[in-house]
Amino acid sequence: MLKISYVVGLWAAAVAVCLGPAIGAQQPQTPPASGGVVKAATEEVLLDVVVRDKKGHAVNDLKPEDFQVFDNGEPKKIKSFRLIEGKEAIEAGGAQTPLDPLHQIRLLTMIFQFRSAARQLAQGEAVGADHGSTLTAPGTNRGNASTANDAEARRLSRDGAVDLLKQELPPNVYMAVMTIDHKLEVLQPYTNDPDLLRKAIDRVTKLQVTDFAADTERVRRELEQAVGSNPVGQPAPAPTKLASAPVTTPNQSADPDAPAKAVMAQMLLQALNTEESNAMTVPGRAEIFALMDAVKEQYRLPGRKTVLYFSEGFTIPQGIESAFDDLIGAANRSNVSLYIVDAHGLRTLSANQANVNELRSAAQTDRTQAGMVGNEPVSMGEANLMETVIQSTRSNYQMTLAHLAESTGGFLIADTNDLRGPIRKLAEDIQTYYEISYKPEISNYDGSFHKVAVKMSSGDLRVQSRSGYSALPPSLLSVGTTLHPYEVPLLAALNSLEPPKAFDYESAGLYFRGLQNQPVCDLLIDVPLANVTFQKSNAADQVKGRLSYIALLKDEQGEVVKKFQNDIPLIEPVGRLEGLKANHFIYTEHFDLPPGHYALETAVLDGEGNRISARKSSVTIASSSGLAISGVSIIRTTKDRGASTADGDPLLLGTKLISPTLNPVIIKANTKALPFYLVIYTDKNVSAPPQLVMEFSRNGKVLGTGLPQLGPPDKDGRIQYVAMTPTERLEPGNFTVRFIVKQGSETAVESAAFTLQ
Repeated sequence: MLKISYVVGLWAAAVAVCLGPAIGAQQPQTPPASGGVVKAATEEVLLDVVVRDKKGHAVNDLKPEDFQVFDNGEPKKIKSFRLIEGKEAIEAGGAQTPLDPLHQIRLLTMIFQFRSAARQLAQGEAVGADHGSTLTAPGTNRGNASTANDAEARRLSRDGAVDLLKQELPPNVYMAVMTIDHKLEVLQPYTNDPDLLRKAIDRVTKLQVTDFAADTERVRRELEQAVGSNPVGQPAPAPTKLASAPVTTPNQSADPDAPAKAVMAQMLLQALNTEESNAMTVPGRAEIFALMDAVKEQYRLPGRKTVLYFSEGFTIPQGIESAFDDLIGAANRSNVSLYIVDAHGLRTLSANQANVNELRSAAQTDRTQAGMVGNEPVSMGEANLMETVIQSTRSNYQMTLAHLAESTGGFLIADTNDLRGPIRKLAEDIQTYYEISYKPEISNYDGSFHKVAVKMSSGDLRVQSRSGYSALPPSLLSVGTTLHPYEVPLLAALNSLEPPKAFDYESAGLYFRGLQNQPVCDLLIDVPLANVTFQKSNAADQVKGRLSYIALLKDEQGEVVKKFQNDIPLIEPVGRLEGLKANHFIYTEHFDLPPGHYALETAVLDGEGNRISARKSSVTIASSSGLAISGVSIIRTTKDRGASTADGDPLLLGTKLISPTLNPVIIKANTKALPFYLVIYTDKNVSAPPQLVMEFSRNGKVLGTGLPQLGPPDKDGRIQYVAMTPTERLEPGNFTVRFIVKQGSETAVESAAFTLQ
């Protein structure tokens, strides 16, 4: 039940709804998490290298002296060298040693992407809109051609995938079948059962099947049953922490791959959860982001991983070049090689024809502009002239696919209708390769991309290996494998001995209970926009700023259980700058979290000013039983509930959604009353009603207490409470308000702070 009270007295507190600047307090430091760039203990770069001769035959009898490794052009000494063959490692001296069980596993992910049918549908809709319900002959011909091309692409892809199943792959190779259909869909999770794989391949390559969402939901349920519900989103344990004992069930022999299977399930489930979010926020960029979600979770298993991607091609749209680079970086950090099949097969039309068409269009527009006189209106083509020229350089999709494959240690299979030879080579690469490591000797972990080149002593040999890696601090791998460029300085700030404090902001984690009585954490970041630097933009009447943030929630072992981040461009008309800087940026995120003590580490980057502030604080999540009180937030503003507001949002108050503030600075002249928001969770096993005491302190001295009346709890035992207190009789100072709830013999306490000026 919602209860609003007005607490009156000398010690009444207040908050400014007028959005004044906030003050950030220095928090105790927590020790940084430990980790490694590639190997946590030694900070080595590990390379998988495949070597073939001019005829394409694998060469597996080389020695360390046959290789030269360069990191950003500097030669590096090879630290370790061995040939991985099946389940064994063959050292440079010829000694053979079995691999550990997790390292023996090979993952192969088959991903299919067909776009012709979607294009045909779009063309049909467009023609129907222009000419009524009857399609014209040209439109019909285009549709028939598109259908034929799509059928051929699916046939070729199916033949290639089935050829792979026919290879003599050992039992340690596990495969999954996925498709990119607007977003990543999973038809078959990792298995070494060829019948299950063949059924999934048949389904994804059938022309009449167009909706795979039901397949993905079925797989999601299977994975959740396999790994258990994971509402926290906590990463799976590192491979070195997995139990080495095989899992047995009644009437079943020990399964040596059981630990790896558990990681596979967790990895795939996390990829599905991430893709669900990406598909909603990044429409039209499905290929890059779906591939990212498919590869980035594979860091959870050691050893070589492979993606076989059957594609009709894509180019890199303007604005997401960094996302494409991130995809390459994520694949390399996860040790995933992409082998890409151009599903068009042997073509009579050059893949470069699109470049020619784009450039012809740009040239015609340029000639038109040159012949213009007077004040003729500008056409769309003229306005987009430069964009057309830029896009023409990217229209050869084969160049994009080849770059992606070769940068991750794979290769592109194109301009052929016979995939048997390339598929056989892929099968060989999965099982046999060289593993080479070296020390990168990085003095400045600035996140920059380090190019890696592997050269052979003989010019007759051809090398496949990844193109490089991002120079990330060793302690940052614990937060995941995919980092955006803006995250690197933020994470470096959190790992410094003294976190920087270039400007003030606030962050906190508040405790609540969810609709199912589960513990919930509400993360808040409050940045006064007066502390953000704004510069003039290219447009004369606009200013621009940029705000980036990262938040890490760590458990008592220092492991990251939650990570949030974003990069936000701020572009406003010059006339609105003053009003903008009087406001705050408020970020809230709520999620289930098991009871316990956590460390909250946040960092904020003022992009235009190149300034960073970081804070570290503690968060305590109480259990879901007994009397409790939520975290207390001071209400800055409220807004009507939106369509996307979840019923379980802890800041949902009736039909209003609360925008909170933390430790605000209040201008007394502009504020008459201060609203506090909290939720009291009663103990249903105690018959006595709860009582609330509000204790007010100023500059560390207790002023007095108030005893507001509480209404009855709702059916779930909750009392949503708002306390409004006037400010007219308060003197300036630093105030703390303690909220003490008592019910029978139980007591719960929370507090909030503000400054009055």
